[in-house]
Amino acid sequence: MKEEPSEFYNYERQLETLGMGLRDRVTRLIAVKGVRRIGKSSLVRVGFKLHNVKVHAVFDARSVPVVTSESVFEVLSRGLTMLLERAGGLRGLIASLLSRVEGVSVGGVRVEVTPGRPRVLVEVVEALGRVAAEAGEPVVLFFDEAQDFAAVPGFARMLAHIYDYVDGVKIVLAGSEVGLLDRLLGRRDPKAPLYGRPILEIVMERLPPERARGFLERGFSELGLEWPGSYIEEAVESLDGIPGWLTAYGYYSYITRSHPEALRRVVREASLLARDELESFLSARRQARHRYLTILRCLSSRPMSWSELKRCVEAGLGRRLNNSQYTRYLHELQDYSFIEKTGEGLYRLADPLLRHAVAGLH
Repeated sequence: MKEEPSEFYNYERQLETLGMGLRDRVTRLIAVKGVRRIGKSSLVRVGFKLHNVKVHAVFDARSVPVVTSESVFEVLSRGLTMLLERAGGLRGLIASLLSRVEGVSVGGVRVEVTPGRPRVLVEVVEALGRVAAEAGEPVVLFFDEAQDFAAVPGFARMLAHIYDYVDGVKIVLAGSEVGLLDRLLGRRDPKAPLYGRPILEIVMERLPPERARGFLERGFSELGLEWPGSYIEEAVESLDGIPGWLTAYGYYSYITRSHPEALRRVVREASLLARDELESFLSARRQARHRYLTILRCLSSRPMSWSELKRCVEAGLGRRLNNSQYTRYLHELQDYSFIEKTGEGLYRLADPLLRHAVAGLH
């Protein structure tokens, strides 16, 4: 994972915006959005390093199979342990304040949060607020794949409490399921806990073809690998400007010295990941499975407008679909970032490599 600013030259504007939010005392909550493998986590880590954010905790939803009311305590323990490991001269202060929270034990740099007390999440953050006050610098809490934490009852209310009452603590949320992240942030829902609060949003887009080419050419130059332009063009077209897949292609090119093998490995890796994520989504929607897959198969050929896609789906299903029902399917697929809507109003697969996973599902 990239952590050096020099390695992140394609997203200078987003990095600058993040830095502004980290330095600015008024900014309380930052949301970083983008499809899978676009580089959200790397952006935040580079930002922390570039702006010398010493006291920060990373709570990664991917560190457990599923974020639940029970497993969130494991995520919390891991994040606080990492915070303590990096705390340097503040380690003693942080350990002292955390150990006063009921349900939290600190041994060396190991932090254990005992399940069973929902209030412990708020009390831990309040303790970190006292750390910020005594240290004279903010504490930053980074929730990676933040939309998954919404499964924990009261999580959005906790974020709102931190925002309103815990001075010195900043929150950074990153999410690839953009619709679900927006729901967590309270977009368009006046009853949501975070509704109406100013949020600094950073959107990470795909690299345009010329930037994707430059990304690969620069990487190959640093590795001393001379690759024909036709190979790079094929990789750029196949991987659609997603830095995570471009990076994987560069790595496999270096170790195999074979363009076809490198591209094949990336496609296989991406397909397996996409298939697992899609199967998880479909398993909770068994009755509509065929309809969702039909939508994705239609978009596997090319982007389509709402009406064109509806005709394709109805032809695939062999029957008409109610407009509201069809639109609900599209919104669901958008919320989970399987599809996205372009500026031209066309729907397309959010990850072009998803089509390989769709082809193998029934």
